[in-house]
This record gives sequence, C-alpha cells and structure tokens, in this order.
Amino acid sequence: MWLKISSTLKFVTLKLIYGKRLSLLMKRVKDVMNVPVFQVEANTTLQETCKLMMEKGVGSVVVTDKGVPRGIFTDRDAVKAIANGASALDELRTVATMGDLVTVDEDLEITKAAKLMSDRKIRHLPVKNKEGEIVGMVSVTDLSAELKE
Repeated sequence: MWLKISSTLKFVTLKLIYGKRLSLLMKRVKDVMNVPVFQVEANTTLQETCKLMMEKGVGSVVVTDKGVPRGIFTDRDAVKAIANGASALDELRTVATMGDLVTVDEDLEITKAAKLMSDRKIRHLPVKNKEGEIVGMVSVTDLSAELKE
C-alpha cells in the first residue's frame, strides 16, 4: 500500500512540475504584453516625452519618424540623457536609441522573447501583430514575472 501511495505522489509532483513548464512554453508574448503602446515623434522634446511616460505610467515609448517606428526611448535613456547634459528641450532623435528597431511577433513564445532580450541586451520589445502594426510592449520585468511563477 505504501509503495502505491508513494508512486502516486511522485507522479502528481512530476505532473505539477512538468505541467507548469509546459504551460510556460505555450505562453505567447501577446499574453503578457502591455497595451496600449505609446508612440511619439522623433521631434518631440525630452520633457514632453518624460511627462507622457509619467502620466501613462510606462517605462518606454516607441519613437516614430513621420509615423514610421524608428526607435525606442526608455526611462533609462532619460536618465542617461540628463546625466550627459541633455536639455529638457532636446528632441528625442538626439537622445533615443534610433535605427534598427528590434521587435517581436505577438505569437512568439515568451521563452524565446526572453532569450532575444538577453542576447541583444535589451529591456523592452515592441510587439507586432500579423499586419506588422505595433500593438504592445513587453519588458524584461513582464517576462521575468511570468517565468518566475
């Protein structure tokens, strides 16, 4: 009798452990992304952008040039800009990370998004839908909270 109960408990424990891991593998970026994503034009000032980020309670915005996504600006970028002598009236194009905007598809597994962020040393990823539109933002904090559970 003891052997049967013991083996049943081991099976239940294994099922719980592997079941959780399996559910993580099935979880997609769209399940954890933040919406809406806020976008600002590259000619927006540092002050206006920081004010928007504070009002909306977000740590990043997508920077656009004539409506086309070209970069990202984060709370860390704001700190670096001020530390390096930027003025509140400087345009984002002079302080934001512009150029090769790294994005992910909303259907990507969160484990793959986490690996991409680790490999590229980035903390925020804009999320695109099937039509290529930016529909959300996922951060290291979002992913680590999911992977920790």
